[in-house]
Amino acid sequence: MEIKYNIPLSKISYYKIGGPAKYLLKINNKKDLIEAITFIKSNKISKILPMGLGAKLLISDNGFDGAVLWFNSSSKNDELITKDENRLTAFASVELDNLINFSLQHQLTGLEWAGGLPSTIGAAIRGNIGCFGHDIKDICLSAEILDLADPELNIKIIKKEVLEFGYRTSIIKQIKTLIVVSASFSLVQSGLKDLMDARSTYERNIQYRNDNHPIEYPSCGSVFKNIIEKNEMEKIIKIWPDIQETVLNKWHNKVAMGYVIGRLGLGGRSQGGAEISLKHSNYIINKGGATFHDVHSLIELIQKKVIEIFGFTPDPEVQIIY
Repeated sequence: MEIKYNIPLSKISYYKIGGPAKYLLKINNKKDLIEAITFIKSNKISKILPMGLGAKLLISDNGFDGAVLWFNSSSKNDELITKDENRLTAFASVELDNLINFSLQHQLTGLEWAGGLPSTIGAAIRGNIGCFGHDIKDICLSAEILDLADPELNIKIIKKEVLEFGYRTSIIKQIKTLIVVSASFSLVQSGLKDLMDARSTYERNIQYRNDNHPIEYPSCGSVFKNIIEKNEMEKIIKIWPDIQETVLNKWHNKVAMGYVIGRLGLGGRSQGGAEISLKHSNYIINKGGATFHDVHSLIELIQKKVIEIFGFTPDPEVQIIY
C-alpha cells in the first residue's frame, strides 16, 4: 500500500475538482486494502471515502479531512481477474473496460454493452452502473464485501439478492461502512460469430459516447438519474405529451434527464468554469478551472427549474462530497 499526504484530489478525480485529501491510500490489490483499513483503524481515522476513477464524485474545494481509499490498479489483469468456466471474478480496482476486454479475449460475452463507461468494478457494483437498457446487476452473481464497522475486518461474500440492487444504487451505496472488495459475474461462453458481434457492440458503444457525449472535457458523466418514478414521469408527460412514445420505445421506460434539461432551455448555461453541455445536457462540464461551487450552482439551477415546472426534485446521480 502506498500512502500520500495532502494530495489535491483535483489531480486524480474525473472532474479535475477537489481540494487535498489528508490521507490518500493507494490500493492495488486485496493485501493493500487490508493494510489500508488497518492503518485507518490504528490512526483512529473516522472519515473514509472509497474512490476509483472518481467519475461519479464532486468533491469540495476544501478537500477531504480523512482517508481516501484510492482503488487504482497498476497490476496486470491476470493478477486481479480470475476465470472459472463462464464466471469471472475481479478485484474492485479493475477498470470496467479492462474486464470487458479480458472477457472477450477468453471467449465470454455479456458485458460488451458497457463499453466506454468510466468505472472500476467496485464503483460499478456500488452504483449498479448501466446504459442502453442494461445494468451490472443483470450479470452479477455475488460480491466480496468488507464492513468498516466490523472490528475483525472479515471479508464476506454476499449474493446478488442481498446486494439490494436498484436504479443506480445498491446496499453498498445505502450503508456507508460497506466497501466492495471484488465481484463475480456470470457471462456466456461464445463462438466466433457471437464474439465478433459482441466486439462490434463494444466498439459501437464507445463510438456513440465519443459522438454524443462531451468526453473532451472533465465531468462526472450524467449528473442526474433519469426519471423512473411513475408519478414524476406522469407529471412530465402531462406537460409534454409528445414524448410519451419516446419514453416507451427509446428511453427504456424512463424520462431522459438530458432531454429534460435541454428542453427547459438550460443547455449552455455556465457558472465560472462550469457549463451545462449543449452536446448532452445531463453533463456539467469543466471547461477549465471550474470549482465545486461552480458545478454545484448549476446543479441547484437545474433542480430549481424542474421543481418550478414539474413540482419535484430530480435525484442527483453524482455523489457530492462536502
